[in-house]
Amino acid sequence: MFEEPVSEKTLEQKRSRAILWMGAATVLVFTAILVLLVRSKPQGDPVLDNVVRAGAADFDAYRGKVGIEVIDKIVHPNMIGMAQYEIKARLSNRGERVLTGVELIGKMIGLDDKLIKEAISLPIPRGRTEPLKPGETMNVSVKIDAPAKVTEDMIKDLVVELRGLRF
Repeated sequence: MFEEPVSEKTLEQKRSRAILWMGAATVLVFTAILVLLVRSKPQGDPVLDNVVRAGAADFDAYRGKVGIEVIDKIVHPNMIGMAQYEIKARLSNRGERVLTGVELIGKMIGLDDKLIKEAISLPIPRGRTEPLKPGETMNVSVKIDAPAKVTEDMIKDLVVELRGLRF
């Protein structure tokens, strides 16, 4: 019948709660948009210009002269229960040509020998701006983000392969 007078303190608390809820909703919307943008990014598209890949005569002839020696495989877990896998390797140019671009592909293989996930790394030119000359060696790394429902015991192996070369 009679309404109680609303104090200024009560009004301030209601305003604070409303601002908090609006902030939380805004963060959730931006997170959802970010997730959609990341997932829509094509993974298999070429990432270097003027690169030769498997099937090209230059690539097939020079592939054996580029050595990849895996040094370590590291798991980087995060706070939400997912993990990023890193393959550290040594890349060697045992041929006679200067490499101005190198594409590596890291693959996560499941227990059924099927591909779970793959990721592309560009050690040259992104990791190292100067070319890899004949006889030179450099350390490289490929990072693969595990899909949400994949755990470490579901992964059989992590491999790194040469995907493309630019001379």
